[in-house]
Amino acid sequence: MKKILHLTLFLAIIAAVAGGALAAVNGLTAPVIAENAIKEVKATLETFFPNGKFEEVEVKGDCEFITNVYEAEGDGVIYKLTVKGFNDPITFLVAIDVDGNFAGYKVTEINDTNGFGTRVGDAEFYDPFIGQSIDTEVDTLSGATISSTAVVNGIHEAVEYHKANY
Repeated sequence: MKKILHLTLFLAIIAAVAGGALAAVNGLTAPVIAENAIKEVKATLETFFPNGKFEEVEVKGDCEFITNVYEAEGDGVIYKLTVKGFNDPITFLVAIDVDGNFAGYKVTEINDTNGFGTRVGDAEFYDPFIGQSIDTEVDTLSGATISSTAVVNGIHEAVEYHKANY
């Protein structure tokens, strides 16, 4: 019995030391990881507005698809949206300039069927509306109806949000 108690106490001390070491390492690396994530987001946002000063603003109201809103001072607004594709969520960005035109579109995460759902990231999908007014109808893709319909619904939410708030 004494041996079991001794081993239990020894394991508890080892676990506490290991947990403390992990917490210390996490404390040192967390700010670096967060800074790198911000740099990555900023680099992506700069593809739409290269000279923009970006500020993440709070999403107003109840939005189903909009997860983040980034204002680019004097240039426009970029919306980060996540929708349910055929298999998994699709995350993408839609940029709207100060004149109310689509300034950009980029899929950042997709795990859909190659050649079908992944086509929402292809130029054949977004070329027809980039540079057009946000009142332009965005069409779905034949053969990728579920994924493209989900993305179009997300774009519609971004447009309605933009009209209501900017």
